[in-house]
Amino acid sequence: MAAHPSRTCDVYELAHQGQLIEGELQVSELPRLAASVATPTGTLKYSITGRLDDRGRPGASLHLNGDLTLECQRCGVPLRFQLQREGAFRFVASEEELNALPLDDDEEAEAVVGGRNTDLVAWIEDEAILSLPLVPRHEDCQPTLVEPSAEREPPDRPNPFAVLAELKGGRKPH
Repeated sequence: MAAHPSRTCDVYELAHQGQLIEGELQVSELPRLAASVATPTGTLKYSITGRLDDRGRPGASLHLNGDLTLECQRCGVPLRFQLQREGAFRFVASEEELNALPLDDDEEAEAVVGGRNTDLVAWIEDEAILSLPLVPRHEDCQPTLVEPSAEREPPDRPNPFAVLAELKGGRKPH
């Protein structure tokens, strides 16, 4: 087990050596994730284990765990979300290679672009964001209903059709 001191990593060496990288990141250090949560507090723990698949292609297993605070889209109250993500990935050399893969690729491992200086923090942040629910909400809350208020009634306006009739008849509207 090795704690990875730098932000970047040679994912091919990681895979070929079967290295393990573990650590944790503060949610506040991940600007895109921090913008996606209600409060940018807490930590995101990660574990990356390099591996070669059965065809000898480089890849890794990624495990993420974190306790995040989202905003419930029903009631607007903070919602605790336990992020748990496990995935198998294989590394390809370029965006072109990634885009050339068939869309119906039924492999277990998801292909991602990797290289000699892969930004692990950006990859971890991407996977954390992809793990967030599209519409976070409590299991048992009810939507907040806004009651009509007398203070919010629209001002008294003339009927637009009456104004039009007056204009057509040559009279000025009131």
